[in-house]
Amino acid sequence: IVAANNIIIATGSKAKLLPLPDINDPRVVTSTELLQMSSLPYKLCIIGAGVIGMEFASVFQRFGSEVTVIEYLKECLPMVDSDIAKRLRKTLEKRGITFRMKTAVQSLADIDADIILMATGRQPNTDGLNLEAAGITLDQRGNIPVDEDMQVFSPLTTHHSLLTPIYAIGDVNGRHMLAHAAEAQALRVINRIMGRTDGIRFDIMPAAIFTEPEAACVGCSEDQCKEQGIAYQCGKAFHRANGKALAMGETDGMVKLLSDADGKLIGCHAFGAHSADLVQEVAALMCRDTTVAQLRDMIHIHPTLSELLLAAASI
Repeated sequence: IVAANNIIIATGSKAKLLPLPDINDPRVVTSTELLQMSSLPYKLCIIGAGVIGMEFASVFQRFGSEVTVIEYLKECLPMVDSDIAKRLRKTLEKRGITFRMKTAVQSLADIDADIILMATGRQPNTDGLNLEAAGITLDQRGNIPVDEDMQVFSPLTTHHSLLTPIYAIGDVNGRHMLAHAAEAQALRVINRIMGRTDGIRFDIMPAAIFTEPEAACVGCSEDQCKEQGIAYQCGKAFHRANGKALAMGETDGMVKLLSDADGKLIGCHAFGAHSADLVQEVAALMCRDTTVAQLRDMIHIHPTLSELLLAAASI
């Protein structure tokens, strides 16, 4: 029996495998095993065009492997604006990566590859924790349900039903499977335990995909605005029209900046050199409810890639 004034569950996640009849094929690996290989696969097939799949496709194509990516959806990176995702995919195709979109894998026998990477997502590490004994019930996706303070609650009663405060942070709660998200959630929990308040905005969660070129996003995409009926404005800027990008020889890229009907920044999606840095600036501005007009008035160093944001804000 373990007793404490506060308990934090931070057991992370593991690779999720497709329920295929031949999933035990010796060619099948997860990202963990692929990184531990001592030799380079001549032919690498990646199942899944999410963040992990796209990053490993980019890396191993650069290493010299013949890479094929199979994806069930019509486009890669569903969390990224589809316009940005498509342009990134086309760029990687020009570099030699083969994409088979809208393709369902039913058997691994017909896949022509030395190694098959399962990049079909991750699932929380909860096996063997005996959470039921602590009154914790997992949600339908197998995540530990938590509130905005990362405190575990019962989905049946929608309130805290545990005598000892139990918190769940990181991948195990399934909210944002990102390392920086886990760090921020840990900080929130420690602040609550210590009786401190903070201004961490979990609704504004920037993310990056470290392909070459890289991609990044924060907030709403244009697709989401259309689906949810959100009135919005969209500004675009292209690396090929930016002096620093030209000097760097990194002209393949684009930034999309989205604002609501009141002009407040609600999203930024980008691909191209240093996209993560550009999106991080917008994420910081969004945390302070900055408007496009206010961004336009902020002086940016010339020549820098950050001028792309000014260009997008001026359209």
